Amino acid sequence: MKKVLSLLVLSVFFCGGFVFAVDSASNRKNMTVRLGMKTGTHLMYSTSTPFVLEIPGEVLTFGLTYGSGKYSYSYTDYNSSTGYYSTKAQNINFSTAEVTGRYYIGDSFNIPFGYANYNISYPDWVYSGVTYDIDYSITQLNYGIGNEWTYEWGGFFGIDWYQSGSILSDKVTVKLKSGTETSTTLAKATEIPADIKAFAGILLITFGFGF
Repeated sequence: MKKVLSLLVLSVFFCGGFVFAVDSASNRKNMTVRLGMKTGTHLMYSTSTPFVLEIPGEVLTFGLTYGSGKYSYSYTDYNSSTGYYSTKAQNINFSTAEVTGRYYIGDSFNIPFGYANYNISYPDWVYSGVTYDIDYSITQLNYGIGNEWTYEWGGFFGIDWYQSGSILSDKVTVKLKSGTETSTTLAKATEIPADIKAFAGILLITFGFGF
């Protein structure tokens, strides 16, 4: 339902919305608050589809971003104790929390920035007959470049052409749930999030309505 609503709103913007985006800076200035959603080619945004709450301004806009989601897949696990293979179902939970800002250079061109906390968890992750709960969290500074158009009728539509980030801290928590732990299973569990770098993306879309 959320994705269908998003597509409908985007269709309205693309079909006729830009006609009303005559003066985005003035339109932002006349708003008190706005609500929206964020998505795009960014792992955390595409999986958690976060909501956005912002206080718009002519030169600066500040806001909060929050969302959560789940991805499921199947894999084959080999149990070294029994010598058998089995198919397992794995869920990965994603959550996004950000404090954001935008500095406008001109009418719509802007520099987005913010502080983000991203969390990825693997509940009931199984390796060689041993079950773990794995949790990975990362905090980072985000920055990029984008354009954002604000319309007289209250809508807004933004595209961050590119967003990167710098890691401030990260943490891996591995909790044994069942089975006989070995150095091999623990190393494998710890290795799961080890290759995750600072999250970045392109063509990140934010849209919604303000008043």
